[in-house]
Amino acid sequence: MPPAAEVVPRLQVRDPDAWLRAACFGIVALAALQILVFSFGRDQGIYAVVGEGILHGKVPYKDLWDFKPPGIFFVYALAQGLFGKSMLAPRLVEVLGLVLLVACSGRLARTFFGSSTVGYVGGALAALIHAQLDFWHTGQPETFGGVLTFVGLVLTTSEGKRARRYWRWLALGAVFGCAALLKPPLGGGALVCAAYLFKREQQQHNVRSAVASVIAVGAGACAPFALTLGWFALRGGLGALYWTMHDFTPGYTALGWEGRRAPEMFYYALQEAFFKFSAVNTAGVVAAVAITPMHLREREGIFIVLGVIAMHVTGIAMQGKFFPYHYAATLPLIAFLAGLGLYKLFRRCLAGGPGGVLAFVAFVAACVAMRQAVGDLPQDFWERSEMRMKYLMRVAPYDRRETLDAELATVADVSLVADRAVALELRSRTRGTAPVFVWGFEPVIYWLAGREPASRFIYDVPQRTPWQRERARHDMMQDLAAHPPAAIVVQRNDVFPMVTGDTLDSRHALATFPEFERLLDARYELATTIEDFDIYVPAHGGE
Repeated sequence: MPPAAEVVPRLQVRDPDAWLRAACFGIVALAALQILVFSFGRDQGIYAVVGEGILHGKVPYKDLWDFKPPGIFFVYALAQGLFGKSMLAPRLVEVLGLVLLVACSGRLARTFFGSSTVGYVGGALAALIHAQLDFWHTGQPETFGGVLTFVGLVLTTSEGKRARRYWRWLALGAVFGCAALLKPPLGGGALVCAAYLFKREQQQHNVRSAVASVIAVGAGACAPFALTLGWFALRGGLGALYWTMHDFTPGYTALGWEGRRAPEMFYYALQEAFFKFSAVNTAGVVAAVAITPMHLREREGIFIVLGVIAMHVTGIAMQGKFFPYHYAATLPLIAFLAGLGLYKLFRRCLAGGPGGVLAFVAFVAACVAMRQAVGDLPQDFWERSEMRMKYLMRVAPYDRRETLDAELATVADVSLVADRAVALELRSRTRGTAPVFVWGFEPVIYWLAGREPASRFIYDVPQRTPWQRERARHDMMQDLAAHPPAAIVVQRNDVFPMVTGDTLDSRHALATFPEFERLLDARYELATTIEDFDIYVPAHGGE
């Protein structure tokens, strides 16, 4: 006679995907902790200055000048408006975006691959690679544009109520329109998604709906541009916006194209995207296409993601600079495909029992160790991560932010410690309402010092470039005449041929700008020098 049901021991069935998901969420959490500790690099300082200015009624390009599209300034304004003026504020928004990206990755994977775990593996890879980009190449327009790209893909593939499809399509277009305000090529994803929707609706023998999908996406994409242009028009900033984007920026872009052709530029961008930043991404993508599909819609998902990647890579090639952060929106998409390959490999290895799982873990660990996303920092990613964890746990000698930044917040000629020292000197020598002027490429000094810039040009690149130089210099001198600076900072060793088109630093560029050099010599005297910065104050104590 069989035993009673209540005495039969319960069998415990463990889903191996649960362990994989737990590992992925752990990686995302650790990456987020690293990102929250990141300080500002040069670009982040620019965005913070302009973002704070927006909160105080100033208009980008007109009152505070930079040549990036306006979207990133609104992000930094939002971050400081929500979380206050700190380097943590935009990092909080960045981490929230990373969490949203991982969630969207899981949703996409469930749609195309039948398992959200696939997307979480890709999200973990994306988080790890993003953290490896470190403080300089994160918090960039591509960072936030990458999140919007994933949101757009989810809206594209969503199977919600049919009656609400037009609203989803409009929202899809608006999301990619916002991405384009961060970096124009990122809006190209809307073309891929619109083509996908058109084909899907056409296959359902609904030509009218197919055409309507394209129109709705286009209308949604135009909405953020219309609102932005309307805002600039109301604030009197359209002229400055036009000059920056139409006259100045093309000259900057042309620097990267000297002596190069389009095919080789595209090939170089494609090669870097898939092979430079992560060996795990590369191995995962190879596995994704080499191993038999696990779901009927797998190839459909791969193709739409590859289409968006193609748009991104084309945009990277068009910019012609190939800075690591230019790939920050593309790498998560590649990680999504790599997540598929690693998951399929994981399921194959499971058939080998504990030994197979161990082999999978060893393979992934070896790939992670092979390559890091950036290599221009004094320490490798793991050393830097250890220092940041010690800071979070207040372990000496990294129990103070200044000590941590002295080790980590430095690249080439840039030192956040020096910027802070200059800012403190300006605070001690000037009143709170007095404007100051930095002739150099460190606008974060204004933000750290809490002093207004005496000119709309918060750094001196426009005055040092061969194109549009005369107008930029004329406008700068007018600004200084209207707002005489209580102190002037002149920087040395900020040489950027890929940005300015020459090998002069700010100090030596003074000789090519006699009007400003005469003003400095006649009305100011050297007060002190801090590392690469000479600080001038009005001669004879006057202001």
